[in-house]
Amino acid sequence: MELLVVLLIIGILSTVALRTIDATRDRSLFDQTTKEMNQLIQAIVGNPDLTYDGRRVDFGYFGDMEELPHELKDLVRNPGSTAWHGPYLRMAAGTEDSSYRFDGWGHEYTYNPNGTISTDGNGKFPMTMNIVDSDSQLYFNTISGTVTDHDDNPPATVAGLCTLRLYYNNQVLHPTPRLKIADMGGFYQYSPASSDTVPIGIHKLVAHVPGESLVRWVTVLPRSQTVVDFKFSKSFWNKLRLIGSATTLPGGSGFVIKIANDQSENITIDWLVFKQAPDSAFMRDFTIRGNHPIGFPLTPADPGIGLGDTVHFAPVTIGPNLTDEVELQFLEFHVDRTEASAYADVSGKTFKFRFSDGSEITVNP
Repeated sequence: MELLVVLLIIGILSTVALRTIDATRDRSLFDQTTKEMNQLIQAIVGNPDLTYDGRRVDFGYFGDMEELPHELKDLVRNPGSTAWHGPYLRMAAGTEDSSYRFDGWGHEYTYNPNGTISTDGNGKFPMTMNIVDSDSQLYFNTISGTVTDHDDNPPATVAGLCTLRLYYNNQVLHPTPRLKIADMGGFYQYSPASSDTVPIGIHKLVAHVPGESLVRWVTVLPRSQTVVDFKFSKSFWNKLRLIGSATTLPGGSGFVIKIANDQSENITIDWLVFKQAPDSAFMRDFTIRGNHPIGFPLTPADPGIGLGDTVHFAPVTIGPNLTDEVELQFLEFHVDRTEASAYADVSGKTFKFRFSDGSEITVNP
């Protein structure tokens, strides 16, 4: 009798121990499977914790291919695209190439290209993980910004010449960059509201005006509104061109330049301002097309024209396509604003003029 009691107790304890061992094993396999499923998701859409210089650098398979994989093996074997830069899963040493497709209990994961990974586990722990909450966070993000010149001027009337191109990583799937044209205020935007596809990842964005291009690499995060501004070194307003170089007059107290209009239509100007000039160089006479504007030469009581001052003249129309050269003579420079002061030598000095149409010209007589 006592022996039977002992055997019964041993049986109960063994059953409890086995159940405990099974539960512990299942919990361990559950944790392992959860970890593996998260690794698969990170291989597909990237690990947000991988950054460089404060910016996320990992967007996984989707960041290169700009679509979800058709099957899990695409993560380790190129499906035949030049955009693929995998493998996106790092296999442990000695691990079989196909092990990533099976959960902790040895059952194959069910992958849905619409965005889920699931497993029945051992029948007790069915699991389903969403790769993303919705397609919108993968494809429909926003990039916007403004385009200005070196003086913060917007493109205005030359806006049609200011283009932006967003390049896709998968140029087989998206062979043509997405073209935008900045508006007159310099604003541009890629957004779902204008039917733009802006996938997560790192993308090349190029802003261009005739004669200059600027390149930015843009990191696009899920559900993001990324601002990228461009500032060109040239002026949007430069329609006038310096023809040849400035000619210094004998004694160096004046110089002559010729300008022309490179646009396809006439330009009319009626003033210019000394935006840059030496501290001790003040002009007292000026001609345009050989004519003295009203008030020139200056009277002895008039102060000379220097840095920041404006010269007004009767409207002058300049023909298009560099066909009409207009001569400007800057004469009688003195070392201060009075006529009684000594002549200034402007040889080798820098002057910058802004004209009423917005053009700027820099000369070094």
